[in-house]
Amino acid sequence: MLKLFFASDVHGSDICWKKFLKVVDYYKVDLAILGGDLTGKMVVPFVKDGTEYAYSLFGRDTKIPTTQLDEECLKVSNAGYYPYPCEKEEVQRLSKDEQAQTDLFNQLMAKRMQEWVDAALPRFKGKSQLYVSPGNDDRPIVDEILEKSEAVVACERKLVHLPDGYDMVTCGWVNPTPWKTARETPDEKIEPMLEELMRKAESTQKLICNFHAPPYNSGLDTAPKLTSDFSVKVSIGGVELAPMGSKAVRKMIEKYKPLLGLHGHIHESAGFRRFGRTLCVNPGSEYAEGVLRGYLVFLSGEKVQGHWRVAS
Repeated sequence: MLKLFFASDVHGSDICWKKFLKVVDYYKVDLAILGGDLTGKMVVPFVKDGTEYAYSLFGRDTKIPTTQLDEECLKVSNAGYYPYPCEKEEVQRLSKDEQAQTDLFNQLMAKRMQEWVDAALPRFKGKSQLYVSPGNDDRPIVDEILEKSEAVVACERKLVHLPDGYDMVTCGWVNPTPWKTARETPDEKIEPMLEELMRKAESTQKLICNFHAPPYNSGLDTAPKLTSDFSVKVSIGGVELAPMGSKAVRKMIEKYKPLLGLHGHIHESAGFRRFGRTLCVNPGSEYAEGVLRGYLVFLSGEKVQGHWRVAS
């Protein structure tokens, strides 16, 4: 029997990564899989003003003494953001230079990703127990860091062999979103990507599809509709919801009938759905609260013997 843990969408949360490194021992599983999105969404400047630092997050302005800087930066890191202590002059310089803002974000993102894989080395070097892949929010530098790591198996756009004769194919690309992220494209272009991956598998009877986008209209992809200014659409009946998943992913699931589909991307649509023999799961995400949501899945032969949604 193959026992695995799957989580997704940690979005830069330091505490969620630390919890992920513990799940193999805590849940006594054979391997752990982390789908995208791995990186955070925002830099939070901590601006020095005499003996204090000031920062703003979620519309709330906070001032702290310099003695609390490390503690407060840790809170921001655990919530998935990138704290950046600096002087007022640095903030003024960055506000006038979009390229400098992009460079800083890339630098902080790469630094944390490198720290994460380095933290995995003592326990997982050369063991092939951690399988990590990017998602639509993750920029190419993430792939470079994962590929060089000796502690994690980088699996984006690859077929990888797992214990007990299972295989896994991975794709972090999603259909278009309002945010125009790094790995999104129309379903018409995602489909040939997925077809190429499926052709690499000799059989789909023991195949796992680690596709970041959930299947379209599966109940694993329901999210609020947004207006042109990114606010949630509300009607008389309440918040308007719609399926946001990938039609290409659904087509692959229905056409090839793999054993298991691992998905994320839509944080608020946690759950599972069966398409014939195929079990598809989306653990959801509560990274901002420091909660690592995941699925435990037990496989035996060509069957899913059990699955449980868990929180760490």
